[in-house]
Amino acid sequence: MADTKVVFVRPPNLQKSGQWKKQGVIRCPLNIALLASFVRERGHYDCVLVDFETTEVSSVTDMAEIVLAESPRYICITTLTPRYPTAVRMAQEIKRLDPAVTIIVGGPHVTGSAQTALYDGISFGIIGEGEEALLELLDTLESGRGPSNVENLIYKDGDATRINNMRPYIKNLDELPFPAWDLMDLDDYVDPAYFKGRHLAVFSGRGCPYDCTFCASRVTWRRKLRLRSVENVTDEIRHIVNVLGVRNLMFWDDTFAADKKRATAICNRIIEEKLDISYTVQIRADAFSDELIEALRDSGCAFAAIGVESGNEEILEKIGKRETKSQFRDAVRAMKQANLPVIASYIIGLPGDTHETIKETMEFALELDADQSKFMILAPYPGTRVYDIAVQRGLVDPTSFEQMEDLNYYDSVAINLSEVSDEDLIAYQDQAYEQYDTVNAK
Repeated sequence: MADTKVVFVRPPNLQKSGQWKKQGVIRCPLNIALLASFVRERGHYDCVLVDFETTEVSSVTDMAEIVLAESPRYICITTLTPRYPTAVRMAQEIKRLDPAVTIIVGGPHVTGSAQTALYDGISFGIIGEGEEALLELLDTLESGRGPSNVENLIYKDGDATRINNMRPYIKNLDELPFPAWDLMDLDDYVDPAYFKGRHLAVFSGRGCPYDCTFCASRVTWRRKLRLRSVENVTDEIRHIVNVLGVRNLMFWDDTFAADKKRATAICNRIIEEKLDISYTVQIRADAFSDELIEALRDSGCAFAAIGVESGNEEILEKIGKRETKSQFRDAVRAMKQANLPVIASYIIGLPGDTHETIKETMEFALELDADQSKFMILAPYPGTRVYDIAVQRGLVDPTSFEQMEDLNYYDSVAINLSEVSDEDLIAYQDQAYEQYDTVNAK
């Protein structure tokens, strides 16, 4: 008897113009690769992965037909807020074409918007950590039982949305299988700006102990930090290099050096085993030490990314960064001295931002003079504290698809919590890039 078919789907990016966007940079769908691997290994389901970042489509009907061509019984869609409207439209078209399929959604948007996530066409939602909850839901449905006892589940009971209890987080991440990379064409995942050839991603841990007001990490992980062992992380890197033939990696941990000793040990293991990789990490400025910087550089770190966010000390304190301008200066100076490239990111339009504080941020970016700087407009994602502020101010319509699609922090303002206009925020973003590019062109 054939295993039950489960199709995992990543919706595409969708521009406001309604055109499907083909980017030069395509990141791998690590989250659903992890889910598919777990469900396949522990539950013996036949899993397929459909990535609409790499599959050309021109409409939700195209997407629905491609997914249904796999003859699934279950369809699992995971997505961030800006893509959620596309996911809903796709789900509704799938159900129109085949009412018998069960559609399950998950990801940070569903967790942060549990009460409003279940639109027509969607059968269930999973909040928080997904592996065990998804497997239990599939097993429950296959056995014909009801979903009322499946933890981390949201579902409709008549007109009411039921939100079940949360289960404990997985204690030992080393027990999880590696992602199901065999379900996709790895040549599709490229980033010409940073890497030559294809690249993949690794989570060496989950969660972040810090609590920045704008960050969606707390939505899923609730500030619970769990780290994989040095051995387990090294095993995965070795598999990616030796078996998959990929040498470019991105560590997607919220902060790679939450445990500096462990982070340094991973770097040293890469050096000892001569794994010959190029990789990127995200790190807090206050986590750097000379030893860690040298270990990162010598083990193939292409760049370390730090979130500076603001050049104003009061704003930094307000958003819960728990880092100072002095610490950012020290970190960038130390990385430059060690020839370790650094990318700094800044947020324009934070709560309390004024014309003066935004100009301070732009000036601080010029002072730090990172190898690359990114200037993003604040995107208050559901479940974050800045989103809660927006709700309190009456700026949020949790059912507005247009508002969701605007939460991309690149070129639009969905929810403005600053003291300046939407037009000024976009103008400052353009000006920041122009100033930075002009200085670096000299």
